[in-house]
Amino acid sequence: MNIRIFLNLMLGGFLAVGGAPAAHAADKDTLVIALDTLGAQVMDPIMDTRAPHAHYHAPVWDSLVGFDLEKGGIGPGVAERWEVAADGKSWTFYLRKSLRFHNGDPVTARDVKFSLERKMSPESIASGAAALRRAVDRIEVVDDLTVRVHTKGVIPYFAASLSRAVFMEGSVMPKKYIETVGAKGFREKPIGSGPWKFVRSVPGDRIEYEAVDYPHWRGTPQFKRLTLLLVPEQSTRLAMVRTGEATIGSIGPEAIKEARVGGMKIVSVPGTMQAVYQFWGLYRPEAKGSPLADVRVREALSLAIDRQQIVDHVMGKQAQWPMPFATFRYSSDMSIPRWDDWARTALRYDPARARQLLAEAGHGGGFKLTFWNTALPGTPFMVQIGEAVAGFWEKIGVKVEVKTTEWGAFDPMTRGEQKALVGTASMYRTAGRPEPAPRYIGSFNSKGVQHLLGDPQNCPAICQDADRAYEAVVSERDDAKRAAAANRMIELVAKSWIAVPIIEGMGYWAVNPKGVGFFKPIPGRHEFGDVTERMPRPEQRPWP
Repeated sequence: MNIRIFLNLMLGGFLAVGGAPAAHAADKDTLVIALDTLGAQVMDPIMDTRAPHAHYHAPVWDSLVGFDLEKGGIGPGVAERWEVAADGKSWTFYLRKSLRFHNGDPVTARDVKFSLERKMSPESIASGAAALRRAVDRIEVVDDLTVRVHTKGVIPYFAASLSRAVFMEGSVMPKKYIETVGAKGFREKPIGSGPWKFVRSVPGDRIEYEAVDYPHWRGTPQFKRLTLLLVPEQSTRLAMVRTGEATIGSIGPEAIKEARVGGMKIVSVPGTMQAVYQFWGLYRPEAKGSPLADVRVREALSLAIDRQQIVDHVMGKQAQWPMPFATFRYSSDMSIPRWDDWARTALRYDPARARQLLAEAGHGGGFKLTFWNTALPGTPFMVQIGEAVAGFWEKIGVKVEVKTTEWGAFDPMTRGEQKALVGTASMYRTAGRPEPAPRYIGSFNSKGVQHLLGDPQNCPAICQDADRAYEAVVSERDDAKRAAAANRMIELVAKSWIAVPIIEGMGYWAVNPKGVGFFKPIPGRHEFGDVTERMPRPEQRPWP
């Protein structure tokens, strides 16, 4: 346990004996958020590779492309608007007027060019740096408020890649300041153009900010200070929110009931992830005789799952019915009503039909199935979902050998030839993103990391179809034609029953209603780095 928290809790316990409050409430001018992780806790957008950077980078740095705050997905950022050239090989971004960095310097197209080039530099280890190097040919400053990026070919999703809705590659950094103080000076005292100024970072403990003292386009903070605390233990985070030592704390679905009993409000962020199960290496010769090679068996396994029971009982009703793999109700380049309707029917609970399909496939007496039950970091509840799924499969006669495995041991098995996984199933997760295509290349393309349908040496017809479907999406400049191609890509994977959504998960937060007023999260964005500036005081907007 963090020493500071331990001492506070011990002190609080002694004070409680005498009738005094059990913990110190946060300063009313300070918004305190208790997090389970602060990632690498490096205050430089080119030096962090893990997802938590959105918690602590977003307050300081604006992104070239922003969010649609109501629907999720991308929206205006530092660039008010952008357009793609007729040939699809360059993007022009038009910046907001009168933006400034925390030291007063104006934000210009030269800063955008500098920032993108810094993200692509050899010293950058940012998660999307390599993709940016592959995509960008050159960057042109048209005028103070206009920048044009020339790409190496047609890249329909290039603008989205510069939004925090996807990665951090669009963070806009101050060219003049960094050139003056150097990289080391910048990391010690970073400045950006965001609504919060950096104050200090205590490794392994906290990061502190103060609000800008002028109107900000993202929203002018209602609190004077913001503190992000590292509190690894969920029970401690809950205790801190309950007593007022923290205003908001990240939690899992298993803690929702306890939080409500303790008088806290629950904020659920829709569309942050899907819990899925998927089959590995069924295209390989050694899996030819597996019952799973029959699509009827794979569909039967989906029909055997009562997803509503999982939503209600495993997820405490804080989850939604899923759509097809890696698609969400804010996704672009697809027909959302069509796939919402499909999901309600195709992903229904129908054990009678499941047994019928097994019988038609010659497996009416059941079969043996190895199921790797694992949870990706940040979503431990996946294990409980996996246990429920295995239980439903057992009910239709499948003899499930559950192998509960830590992610650190399972992840290496998914790389390369995946020999230990061939012919088996596992739990997995997709993250919320504006477009599905990037997830499809990673999972279903023959050259993708997971290559669930085939690899370059063994790519059967469905694998070849998936490769062509993906290329049709990412090479199409016309929006309507690209959406049609995306629908075909989604349909191919959905009907294969190779990677099957179980539930659409949410991000979960416990909130002390006496510390902060009612606010809405950004759909698909679990991190609150782009939300804190819009959080009101409790007297400004009480909780319903």
